[in-house]
Amino acid sequence: MSDIAQHLAVSHKVDIEDLDWETARCVGLTKQEVESLLYFADIESQTVHYFLEVSKLKVARDPELLTFLTMWNYEEYFHSYAITRLLKECGVEVDTASERAAKVRANARFKAKFEDFMQGLIAKSVPRTFISLWMFWGALQECLTTQAYEELANLTKNPVLEELCRRIAKQERRHFAYYFNQSKRKLEGRRFDQKFVRLIANKFYAPVGGGVKTDAEGARLVAQLFPGNRIFEVMGYIEKKMALLPGMDGLDCATRWAARVQHMLPPETRASEVPEHLQAAA
Repeated sequence: MSDIAQHLAVSHKVDIEDLDWETARCVGLTKQEVESLLYFADIESQTVHYFLEVSKLKVARDPELLTFLTMWNYEEYFHSYAITRLLKECGVEVDTASERAAKVRANARFKAKFEDFMQGLIAKSVPRTFISLWMFWGALQECLTTQAYEELANLTKNPVLEELCRRIAKQERRHFAYYFNQSKRKLEGRRFDQKFVRLIANKFYAPVGGGVKTDAEGARLVAQLFPGNRIFEVMGYIEKKMALLPGMDGLDCATRWAARVQHMLPPETRASEVPEHLQAAA
């Protein structure tokens, strides 16, 4: 069975109908959980717009890639839908997933529009390299997303939130696996692609959502889930995973980002000490 066939065989919207909503309402959500979930819902709802942008590019119209992106978009949309449902059940006033997607995109920053422009430019100039970059970037972002959902599941006292996060994280791990395996194939033996992807990662890495959220908002969200020195542990773990890809040995874009944003963070979430080799980036 091909890689994409394996993913299609298990693809489905995240199941929420069996969740105990009464328990969810009784336990409720903390202020930090609400903030994290609102951020997640906003970002998950944006996948339809990412899909629309990339589908305009001729280079991305590979049947297998479009099949995966369709599946990915479907599953990610229902992540937003499920999170929104939980928020509403717990008494948080929130727009529907579709309404949130429209409002967030309407307020998209210049950075999002610039990213769309640069994406098109790269795709036309170096189409093969663009696909390598797309796959690498997807793996990099899905790796952090998985860590974030699993951390929220570990921290919460609400059993319904815990179960929902674990179900979403399971799908995110599948997304990561596809992007990672495809990235490995695309980068193997392609020195220019490896150098280009590494350059883009080092220059522009930030957690997913940078186009529709400010740098400070993204940094605070990550630091809330991984406060203090834990942010460097998690980012270091992600880099070790990505370092297994061709040409990515010693990649440090994520930990350097963590060092760079320390000044944006509330004092209680800042690291007590930036690792020595990253202090120049802070």
